[in-house]
Amino acid sequence: MKEELVSLLDKYYRGETTPEEEKLLKQKVLAGVDNCPEKEFFSWFQSESEIPEDLNRHIFRKVEDQVKKRKLRYTLYSLTSIAATFALIITLYAGYRTGQKNARDFRMIEQALYHVSETLQPEPEEPEMFVLWVDNNVEIIVN
Repeated sequence: MKEELVSLLDKYYRGETTPEEEKLLKQKVLAGVDNCPEKEFFSWFQSESEIPEDLNRHIFRKVEDQVKKRKLRYTLYSLTSIAATFALIITLYAGYRTGQKNARDFRMIEQALYHVSETLQPEPEEPEMFVLWVDNNVEIIVN
């Protein structure tokens, strides 16, 4: 039995063992009574290769946290873009209304100035006319 263990170890160190032989070698070395360096080596690898029971839960919790962060970021980006769109629309509408108000004010000032100019300017006098002759169809007027 010890000779089989030694030959398996030699094969293992040369890298010629199959996965089944490696499994058998690890079982024999770990089950052995003597404290050989391979026993510590295989026991260390066995303890390091064990997967914790809550690993799946821990991984899924981390993934869910990342998904929640991504959803939150997406929601914040969406809300920010909607708010920016509303701000742009309100600004454009306010500018449009200001333009309309300015045009309306300009028309009112123009009408007021026209009215003032009409009232301040004297009406043109009609020239005196001298009527020479009047008939049913003809009038002769001299200026």
